[in-house]
Amino acid sequence: MLVILSYSFNAVAPMFVAVALGAFIAKRGLAGSREIMFLNTLCFRYLLALHIFNNVLQVDFYAEFKPRLVGTFIVIITALYGISWLVFSLAVKDYGRRCIYIVTAYRSNNLIYALPLAANLFGPEGVKPAAMLVPVTIIFFNFFTVIVMVYHRGPQALPLNAAQGEKAGDGVTGNASMRAALKKCVFEVITNPLIIGSSLGILFSLLRLPLPAFIKSGVNSIALASTPVSLVLLGAQINLKALAGNMRAVLGAAALRLIVVPGLLVPLVVALGFRGPELGALAVAFAAPPAVANLIMARNYHVAPEFAAQTVSLATLLSMITIFVMVAVLRGLGLF
Repeated sequence: MLVILSYSFNAVAPMFVAVALGAFIAKRGLAGSREIMFLNTLCFRYLLALHIFNNVLQVDFYAEFKPRLVGTFIVIITALYGISWLVFSLAVKDYGRRCIYIVTAYRSNNLIYALPLAANLFGPEGVKPAAMLVPVTIIFFNFFTVIVMVYHRGPQALPLNAAQGEKAGDGVTGNASMRAALKKCVFEVITNPLIIGSSLGILFSLLRLPLPAFIKSGVNSIALASTPVSLVLLGAQINLKALAGNMRAVLGAAALRLIVVPGLLVPLVVALGFRGPELGALAVAFAAPPAVANLIMARNYHVAPEFAAQTVSLATLLSMITIFVMVAVLRGLGLF
């Protein structure tokens, strides 16, 4: 038992040390909103993109691509998206909160958590299955989230077009607004630095294009900085203010993401026969806390941004416990 707990602690602790450092930096006022915004942009556009490129490049898609892994993930996430929309449309009356519950159910912070946790659990070779899921999560999470948030966005955010007879009411947008948002989403996904990094990694791997030694070394050095920087930034953006008056609803959303969803889906993929690094890639995608992008998009679409911020903050803190427990259980059962 002590060996299992030690294994789980050593896998999870390094990540949350970085998150704690970010929270400490924010608490001491050592980084303001402008600095955090700049570092977010730097990390998103360059560090994470190079990190993903570097990891995807290591995958031999002719010998190591896992269509069953990728296909299973797509089917499960799509089903979860549809089921959560149906359930919370019936269970939650407020459009804004309903939207955040739906997004929280299917969208995890897999981008930040998957690769470092896979490396801690399984070593460099164990990162490959997780790297395969990264471009899939970026594409599907973004498209699904845009659809949900455009549908539930606040009336004050809607571009009213009297000529087209478009009206904003009860959080439901006109068809023209939905089409415009989806076109914008397609453009944003295509130009997303993480998608570009993934695509270039796949291209270089498929064509077996070698990188010059100095470029390979430089990319690897920069990529190594992406994980600690992104985790520190995640900690710096945790904000639990005003949580006390909204604790029940926020705790329910956090429990949905950290307990209910992985509690249902991890046993499902175990029953489907996934083990080792492949199981780890799926388990982390299902059990990670809500993506910080949920908060950013909620602000842009005026969809309960305070509720989204509180959910991301509380779930990120509680995930220190829930991910540790999940890893310990799976390790104890001999599935890792």
